[in-house]
Amino acid sequence: MLPPRICSVFAGVFMVFCVTNNDVALALTPPPQAASAGYAHLTFDEEFNRPPDIGYGSPGHKWNGEWDGYYPSDPSHFPWANGVLTIIADANQGMSLTTQYQYAAGPNDLSSGSTYFTYGYFEAHLKCTDWSAFYLFDAQRRWVYGNAVTSNPATWTSEIDVIETDPGVPHTAVCTVHKNTGGDGGIPDEQNWPNSATIAGSTINQWHTYGVLWTPTQVTWYVDNQQVCTAPTYLSTRRPMALVLTAHPGGVGGSPSTVNPPTTAVKWVRVWH
Repeated sequence: MLPPRICSVFAGVFMVFCVTNNDVALALTPPPQAASAGYAHLTFDEEFNRPPDIGYGSPGHKWNGEWDGYYPSDPSHFPWANGVLTIIADANQGMSLTTQYQYAAGPNDLSSGSTYFTYGYFEAHLKCTDWSAFYLFDAQRRWVYGNAVTSNPATWTSEIDVIETDPGVPHTAVCTVHKNTGGDGGIPDEQNWPNSATIAGSTINQWHTYGVLWTPTQVTWYVDNQQVCTAPTYLSTRRPMALVLTAHPGGVGGSPSTVNPPTTAVKWVRVWH
């Protein structure tokens, strides 16, 4: 029998969180940077020590498997073995594993089982190829609903990229916070600069722990618990966001693919509040 799912509202802002392996959750301790910021409680945990709960076009699952975040995929793109989930893209299109049921379902769709977060410490242990990504994305992208983007930052599309990779620059970790992804509604996007850092190891074909500390005023990125970037938030970086992991052909900076198929291997994902 699957362990219980725990859902709640956090700090007066809509956010569903889940802990589905209480034995593991009790044994883990927060990274120092999370604990020092007051985020010491494990509220979402996926250790991949059993086949994960992934939905493919059906609601009520912990995770959802999608083509580039738009259309339901199938289990062949998300094989699990020996405590590792592998996200498999193809040569032309990316693959997403997300806590949001259906693209831009919206934070008011309580029946969907989507999981959204506002602030906290987010980390995942990954082995990347090509353009792998681990990011947080706006729970309700407004242009989907009649392009309802205005000068109000609450209508902009928020995004925090914990890590994006490029095989052409394997020692570079790309870490970005977006003001309004895609320039939705004609409001120009802005990004932190610099939005990358050089790390000692390679982001390609090596295991690393990628993390981000998201507070109301600052976003700070970590690789293997070492700080690599920091930037102030935008007014839009206060909206609930879904958690997303992807595999995609090419590289975030435009480099050509070096493998076929592109993959992202995941050992665990944790969120602290």
